[in-house]
Amino acid sequence: MSYSSDRVAASNTGTGVKKTWIRGVNIGGWQVLERYITPYFFALTKCHIEGDFRFYQGQIDAPPLDDPLYRPLTLDDLKGPCPPVDDLPVDEWTLTAAFRDKQLVKKYLEIHYENFVKRENIASLKKNGVTHVRVPLGHWIRGDIANDEPYVDGGWPYFQRLVEWCREEGLEIWPDLHTAPGSQNGFDNSGHLGQNMTCSGWDGGVSNWESGSDFPPNVERTLRIIDEITAAISNDNMNDVVTGFGVLNEPFSDCNVNILRSFYNRAFDIVRKNLGNTTNVYIGDMFDSGRWNDGFWAGPEYKGTFLDSHIYQSFEARTRHLSPRQHIALVCQRDHRDVVGCCYDNGRPTVGIKRIFSEWSASFDQSVGDQVPSLMEGILNNGVAEKFDRQLSPDRKRFLRNFVEAQMVSYEAVDVHESSGWFFWNFKVEGGIFAEWDFLRGLKEGWIPVLPERNIPSERVFGSCYDIIFETNDDWKIIDEIPNPSDNTISEQGSSIDDDVVLSHGKNLRKNSQGHWVVKRVTSYDHRLFWFVAIVAPLALYWIKRKRLREGYKSIKDEFELRKELHHVDTAIGSLSSDE
Repeated sequence: MSYSSDRVAASNTGTGVKKTWIRGVNIGGWQVLERYITPYFFALTKCHIEGDFRFYQGQIDAPPLDDPLYRPLTLDDLKGPCPPVDDLPVDEWTLTAAFRDKQLVKKYLEIHYENFVKRENIASLKKNGVTHVRVPLGHWIRGDIANDEPYVDGGWPYFQRLVEWCREEGLEIWPDLHTAPGSQNGFDNSGHLGQNMTCSGWDGGVSNWESGSDFPPNVERTLRIIDEITAAISNDNMNDVVTGFGVLNEPFSDCNVNILRSFYNRAFDIVRKNLGNTTNVYIGDMFDSGRWNDGFWAGPEYKGTFLDSHIYQSFEARTRHLSPRQHIALVCQRDHRDVVGCCYDNGRPTVGIKRIFSEWSASFDQSVGDQVPSLMEGILNNGVAEKFDRQLSPDRKRFLRNFVEAQMVSYEAVDVHESSGWFFWNFKVEGGIFAEWDFLRGLKEGWIPVLPERNIPSERVFGSCYDIIFETNDDWKIIDEIPNPSDNTISEQGSSIDDDVVLSHGKNLRKNSQGHWVVKRVTSYDHRLFWFVAIVAPLALYWIKRKRLREGYKSIKDEFELRKELHHVDTAIGSLSSDE
């Protein structure tokens, strides 16, 4: 539904406002390719690029076995007539560039478009409570392809088919422009992996730009593409299903802010012009939601707009190197602060722009980027993707269930009404190595729950985020960090974690007399520990020395052991401090 159809009635949140949440899932790796989602599709051979399409055993986007297009690719083929291409592609640019004939690569992509997203996938999402799907689109989907770009179009008819499936199931679609000419971030998911993470390919690296000036060429071209795509959505009568549109995914933190804000203003006008004045519009936060707390899009004319943030714990060594309870606590503390940290105007929540979280996952301790190279190498050497049949232990599944529910609760921010919901990334992935990114697998294995009715807060069903901390087994055996941690990577990757609730594994949380969780402040209990260290410990040391004088020299072991125990007590005192 568009924002205008939200109902106002009796309270479901305790504030008198009847609220409904967006609980969505991404259809990623489909219209914009990503290696870790469909690694077999990227494992090109000389046969593929010559039009002899063969498929690995278990390939997720292969035609059915009884389809005339299906032809198996074996290890003998890889060692014989179908050797790997010299340089495996890493993104959509290099995959399409690997084919000399654009018609051949178009046929190859059409097999992927046809088979990766199944009708039953959409039915399963709806059956389990999903309300929306987010569909990343490439900027080339309507044929806006420059002469020096290898991209090919052809995905639009399959997007139309998805819209029809969602119409039949009652799901809404919020597509987003996931890529931009020149790349808005240098990521592989922008279509073209750059040497550096930067926005300069898109905004031209312009440092001084004044509102009203001409946009850099790629920015202007992006606006034209948004106009083309949204006009086509309207002309093809998709407005009843396509109720939101994201104008640019993950613009990098070095984007020229003035250019980006002016671009957002123009894009907003284009989307509302083509799709209607109640169409939801969401925008990327440049990986810093706090910089938008200056009244941007604060007015009522911007109702139905959303600042979009993406939250992951597995991308940094510091956050991978946490215990199970600490991972949950990080969601409840740091991540929740980001949720409620925007959007305000002079300290008051804006009437206009709100919050949405269109990417998060169940992955917490394993880096994707560090595993993809060996994954691809394994396919070429063995004909099978690494850990293709990986199974998750019962303990890990139980933790994942808590981790997922904590994020659902936190990202809905029921207490402050700043967030309108979330989208899990992704609906499925190939094989088992990245199982924690697979929503449909999570449903089957029970570590993703059936979702509540959309007018019922997740917190009412799953408990508060703090409740979930104490429902979590804090056993380090659940953690399987990849890559193996080192002092250097832990100290260098990511911001330091100084949150007391995280550092204490939640031990400084208490319920007050009203049954509400509060962060425990220094109390008389802490003082008793202090006096034990300050008074009792020196007396104990004095007693040991006197005994040693009376009995003669035996060993300093007892004193050493006592000092070690006192050190542990002193460390415990440090973990109990709290100024949250």
